[in-house]
Amino acid sequence: MSPHRTPARQVRAAAAGSAAVLLALLTGCSSGAATAPAPAPAAIGSLSVESPRSHLELTGAVLRRSPSGGAELTVTIRNEGSTPEHLSQVSTAADGRATLRGSPGPENALSPAGVLIRPGESAVFGGDGPGITFPAPAPGGAATATPGTSAEPAVDTVLIFGVAGLVHLRAAAG
Repeated sequence: MSPHRTPARQVRAAAAGSAAVLLALLTGCSSGAATAPAPAPAAIGSLSVESPRSHLELTGAVLRRSPSGGAELTVTIRNEGSTPEHLSQVSTAADGRATLRGSPGPENALSPAGVLIRPGESAVFGGDGPGITFPAPAPGGAATATPGTSAEPAVDTVLIFGVAGLVHLRAAAG
């Protein structure tokens, strides 16, 4: 037998041992080790977004239908980072793009880059401040409940920020 060849019996034993170790690792069943629980889904209407250059806290997101047949997204966005942020676009997957409105004062003004949110400040979208409105027909016709949570309906929205990039937020349907 050549010195570089391993007898078939040793190959089979090594393969069986490797398979047992791999099975234990995949199932989390080795010497009493517990598997880590799956992360809990984010609450509907709230989201924390962190990256090396950005930290945003989104809270209270609700998509409300208006009497005109459109809808308004109300949400508070707090910039916890050290870089100014701009919300440049909002949309839903099925219904398209919203119109952004800046506040009437210098805070949260609308520019070609979007609605400005300075570090350490918040933008409260809805009411007299900046706004996010969808034309008729209102998005959310196919609002769904989040599996494994309450039966609260939610609408998937996508927000695009200058620094944070694309953010997926499930807004409550109100």
